[in-house]
Amino acid sequence: MSGITPDNFYDLRFIGNLNSVGGKIYFEVFRPLKEGNRYESGIYRLDGNRVVRYTAGNADRDMAADSTGEYAVFVSKGEKKSTIFLKSIRRGEEREILETDMSIKNIQWARDSKGIYILTKKKAESDDFRVIEDYPIYLNGEGFLPSINTELIYLDTRGRSRSVLKGDFQIIDFAVNPVKDELAVVVRPQNYGIYNTEMGTLDLSSGKFSIMNLDKGNYEEPGFFEDGTLFFLLNRHERSLFQSHKLAVWNGKEAIILGGEIDISLENSVNSDSRMGKNKAMRVKGDNLYHIATVQGRAGIYRIRKDGLNGWERIVGGNFSVDSFDFVGEEIYFVGQSSNSAQEIFRFNGNHERVTWLNRRIEKFNIRKPENFTFRASDGADIEGWILRGSGKGAVLEIHGGPRSSYGESFIFEFHLLNSMGFTVIFANPRGSDSYGDDFALSIKGKYGERDFKDIMELVKFVSEKYRVDEKRIGVIGGSYGGFMVNWIIGHTDIFRAAVTDRSISDQVSFYFSSDIGPEFNGDQIGGNPFENLDHFWEKSPLKHVRNCRTPLLIVHSDEDFRCPIWQAYELYTQLKLQGSKVRMISFRGENHDLSREGKPGNRVKRLEEISGWFVENLTKEN
Repeated sequence: MSGITPDNFYDLRFIGNLNSVGGKIYFEVFRPLKEGNRYESGIYRLDGNRVVRYTAGNADRDMAADSTGEYAVFVSKGEKKSTIFLKSIRRGEEREILETDMSIKNIQWARDSKGIYILTKKKAESDDFRVIEDYPIYLNGEGFLPSINTELIYLDTRGRSRSVLKGDFQIIDFAVNPVKDELAVVVRPQNYGIYNTEMGTLDLSSGKFSIMNLDKGNYEEPGFFEDGTLFFLLNRHERSLFQSHKLAVWNGKEAIILGGEIDISLENSVNSDSRMGKNKAMRVKGDNLYHIATVQGRAGIYRIRKDGLNGWERIVGGNFSVDSFDFVGEEIYFVGQSSNSAQEIFRFNGNHERVTWLNRRIEKFNIRKPENFTFRASDGADIEGWILRGSGKGAVLEIHGGPRSSYGESFIFEFHLLNSMGFTVIFANPRGSDSYGDDFALSIKGKYGERDFKDIMELVKFVSEKYRVDEKRIGVIGGSYGGFMVNWIIGHTDIFRAAVTDRSISDQVSFYFSSDIGPEFNGDQIGGNPFENLDHFWEKSPLKHVRNCRTPLLIVHSDEDFRCPIWQAYELYTQLKLQGSKVRMISFRGENHDLSREGKPGNRVKRLEEISGWFVENLTKEN
């Protein structure tokens, strides 16, 4: 394979928000544009296997249809304001019913189809100063937070609106009860921390909001079965903030967990740089809940009965990952991708049938399928990985973030770009990764840089021997936690000839006090706090160890990254520069922690140019 360049990123199409309405499939397509450095979005429909444009605007998204299939609403998102349109599905007529300068986070129809409920968020103001009194100070992707900035409003189909809920909390999510005038609402009280929420019910007749009697923890994805039984995901943090979520139903007094202790991850945790838009993870059909879940680097569709009998059952799965899905009769339509194919829509009725070819421009490059392998680590654990063999220009090891996420059967443009340039690309799921059970994922808690580092070093030895990868010409790259691992690696070994650290952590002490998740994340993953455990925090900081670094390093970071604040990059760059190490840094203005997934198209292309250029310079040329 040859010929892919960073500019081929503009050939990608991202598919999101797949919905079945009146026997037809509707979905959204996002297209990166070089001109204007922006994304175009539009709503489309499947007519058989033919894709037709459904709305005319180039910023249309977030479609939601009512239960009758008669009407839909969608959002046209402008730079400063967003507009909600009401559209007749049968007649095609549409009209504006709301224009707002607030962010629209979620839309759901009222059960009588006479209006919609909208979760809105006030945008941060750009004043000369700000008064800060609450915690967290900011959130990645949202910026500095006003003390209260969310509100749930009701908007009828004539465009008349009224507030239905606001208070001394952030509203996170909600669901509409299909049998009575009630909403289930997830909230986060002020100063409650990032990883804890509460859930309550809002009586729409009286306006009374009642918090449910639930143990402290994180509650997500509320929904209702057709008879009005409430379900949701919960994590009570018995072992970690990052243990697997469980599915629960509410019996009016307590949460009853369904599905037993089966080790599946109730989300799509497979990394990809080639998806955008909203992707609903669950659907209710009769007395069954269907949910996307990840097992061993592959996201499929799983089913469980309302009574929990028979536990979780896989319905759709294989060497691919599902991003969103819905039903047309007994058939399932889903957006899927794999390790060598970008997103497309498939139909499942016992067999998988592809029905769209939106990414055919990328397919013309005859993209290779990575070889899947498993190796036995020195302590006996099995580690799964993949390799894309190159043409002898060296190899690049990719390390995912999280750490509780995974690589697997999903399309990552960056991998195929490097491979098309001749590099062998290696990626794997070492200890700490998701989709292999809680014991596997939580085994590195408090022990960063130990077993995970050994797994990575043993991975390098394995691929060097089995696939004859030249150990003298291997580079390494990672983002977020993966960036932490790169920083850790270059302070502990010289085996890699070049390295790239992306949106990384270098100093656990300053991270604790400055990240939007710092106290909670580091309190759980590193252990305690710097006041009581300073030596341990500093020991787990790559910055402590970089005086040993002799590996050329490219640092990639964004100046509005509040997850791993940019001074993590500044600290690392400063020390490496002072000691004479070969280091280069590129900082992206106005971007956040999600640059590689959601940043402006031009910046994403520039990032790829810098990364690929660094590896060409340091792996293919004699230094």
